[in-house]
Amino acid sequence: MLVDLHVHTAVSSPCSGIQPAELIACARRMGLDAVCVTEHEEMEGALVAWELGRRTGFPVFRGVEVYTEFGDMLVFGLFVPRFPLQVPFKDLLQQVREAGGVIIPAHPCRSDRGFHEKLGLERAEFLLGNVDAVEVRNGGCTEEANLVAEEIAAQYGLPGVGGSDAHFLMQVGRCLTIFERDIESEEELIREIRAGRCRAAYAREVARLEPSRLWR
Repeated sequence: MLVDLHVHTAVSSPCSGIQPAELIACARRMGLDAVCVTEHEEMEGALVAWELGRRTGFPVFRGVEVYTEFGDMLVFGLFVPRFPLQVPFKDLLQQVREAGGVIIPAHPCRSDRGFHEKLGLERAEFLLGNVDAVEVRNGGCTEEANLVAEEIAAQYGLPGVGGSDAHFLMQVGRCLTIFERDIESEEELIREIRAGRCRAAYAREVARLEPSRLWR
């Protein structure tokens, strides 16, 4: 199952130009099986896209991107309408664990620097000991940065996931997560990430995907 795990829409992310209906239509044309809407600090856009997906028969999963002192975190399974502009990582982690969700560092090596270089040894070890996966394919990062993230995930035995981090239609699906099993609910999404039954990929590596005409 092919899922773009990291997309922003104009509903709740002012930096995005994607409308939910456009997102679903684009994902369908490409051959994606589902998308995850992960707005900055808010759930409204994910809820709007999720409801539209239900009505049109295309799976949309709800998530959120939350900024912490350790960087941006993708969160699934925690349904809080709005987060502060910065949340202490330990507080977010506690909320996610109590809700039964997962927490994933987003674009963690965007500057080509690893966790330890950016955070220091103690904080990096704490972070990597408490997250559920690492975003190792991000459409807004260089391939070198994604490779650094992939190496760190492998070193710590963490699943690697992928998402486009799309803010414009031309970016949707550039990076994605390939799940071994079909997923029909957010509970199943969380379960499969935790189990590591997934891997990250670039869209060009997936033969059955139709590249977006907007990429050219």
